[in-house]
Amino acid sequence: MAATTDTVLFGVRQMRIKAALSTCVDDPSSTAYDIDNPQNVSVVAVYEDGGRYVLRGGDEIIAVIEEDDRLVGFDVSFQVAELMPEIDEAICGGVATPGSDQWESPLDATEYPNPFKMYMWVADYTESISGSTQDGFIMFTFPCVKGRRDTETHADLAFGAPSYVGKCRNVGETEGAMKYEHVAAIV
Repeated sequence: MAATTDTVLFGVRQMRIKAALSTCVDDPSSTAYDIDNPQNVSVVAVYEDGGRYVLRGGDEIIAVIEEDDRLVGFDVSFQVAELMPEIDEAICGGVATPGSDQWESPLDATEYPNPFKMYMWVADYTESISGSTQDGFIMFTFPCVKGRRDTETHADLAFGAPSYVGKCRNVGETEGAMKYEHVAAIV
């Protein structure tokens, strides 16, 4: 029996958002924005349920067809520790005014967002003990994400944390909805 490649993940360290064209191809004119303070990220696999069909005749079952469930992509939700107008513009559309801490939601179809590419680095450790040393990062790549703002709550004596959700799906038949790989450093 072959051994598995084990890795212990602990702590999302950085994320990167870069607007893409409507076909999820890199947009050479867009800027990549780093999120150095992600608070949490949740990745949920999304499946299309397979069907079950039964052919009956008389008092008997003549045939049964069961389809397998099919992975269609991932839904990602995340919170960040700071308000970043450029991230709002890349994910939600609208207009961010650089250097002014201002963002305005989309007014019409010309300001609607395109999909974006998202990268996430999670610390990778060799063992699951407190004395383990970090062995680089696992870099997750989501090549085609369509996102939106999610709930943001503000209360007395509590920090607000902008949150976002995104749907990550395959890019046609050329690229999957998510991939991950071990890297030595965040680049």
